[in-house]
Amino acid sequence: MRRSLLKLLLCSGLAFAAPQGHAAPASTRSTAEITDIQPILIGNSPVTVHPAGFPAMTITPLWRENGNAWGYTLYAVSTPDTGQPSRTTLVDTQDADHNGRLLDMLQDIPHTGEDAIQTIHFASGRVNGKPGLLLFVSTRDIGTHPVPQLSPAHIRVYQLTEGDGEPGSTPFYFALRTTLQSPVTTCHADIALSAATKITFAKWNGDQTPVPTCPQ
Repeated sequence: MRRSLLKLLLCSGLAFAAPQGHAAPASTRSTAEITDIQPILIGNSPVTVHPAGFPAMTITPLWRENGNAWGYTLYAVSTPDTGQPSRTTLVDTQDADHNGRLLDMLQDIPHTGEDAIQTIHFASGRVNGKPGLLLFVSTRDIGTHPVPQLSPAHIRVYQLTEGDGEPGSTPFYFALRTTLQSPVTTCHADIALSAATKITFAKWNGDQTPVPTCPQ
């Protein structure tokens, strides 16, 4: 897939260690330019990537079958533990909904696959000209409305960040950089993501057929 020419001016947040379980408060905020965004294909099997300046990172999708329309995928991002080679370390994600606490796994909400409420995507890109590993979480804001009904959506953009190695800190985590409001109301979180970034993130995570438009 070709690279997008889109440039995102993002609000840069954390750039230092976060205590285990919580993200440290940002001391400064600056403008970050993210360019050359290239989605990383994640199917139903683990994928290992090699982001510049970081050890190898493995993204593992884990399907949770509920026997109904509410099955979902958990995504675990892990890296070898440099201090204990026999161990694997989870890479956390800052949770903007709960005061910056760190999540050890990510979860999508595909519902039937045709009306996904939340989708998870990874991409490579450049942040202020430097290579970076990005995470996009696209979420429809359905409120109390039925899931298939068109709804607004927002997209959170994260960047892989290294901690400072202080005791009690997490070695690596995805730091929240900005939240984008999708310009469309839609039945599918991937459509919202594509509209906000001008990049085709058509349903890659799983075996569902891509949903390019909503039923009229």
